[in-house]
Amino acid sequence: MRYRLPIAMLTLSLCACAGLPPSANDLSHAPQIEFGQALPAGNHYILHYPAGTPLPVSASVDGSLFSLADQTDLHVTLKRDLYVFGQFVSFDGKDWRPSRDVIETKLELRIPQEDGKKAGRLHIQLDLK
Repeated sequence: MRYRLPIAMLTLSLCACAGLPPSANDLSHAPQIEFGQALPAGNHYILHYPAGTPLPVSASVDGSLFSLADQTDLHVTLKRDLYVFGQFVSFDGKDWRPSRDVIETKLELRIPQEDGKKAGRLHIQLDLK
């Protein structure tokens, strides 16, 4: 019972820190990895997605409901460079913001598709805020 307040304070302080951008020290010790290179162990690295580079995105539908599953690779290209460090993003590798403050994500799943000609539709839309 007497530990509830310290635990609550610790939890609140950790949640508050989660919204703070990475420090210069964090960034200076994190290796910068180019998209396509092997990722280091853990999650302490900066991943750079260069503008104009085709980025493969795997899409699949499977599960015990199906007798035949399928997968495909889609290729998308960014308009500008994107750097990712944990839950933070940057367009120049210097100004870091929480990804949820920069990118709006919409996910749509329709079963069946509206026109009834396909069994379903999965649509992911990523927009700058």
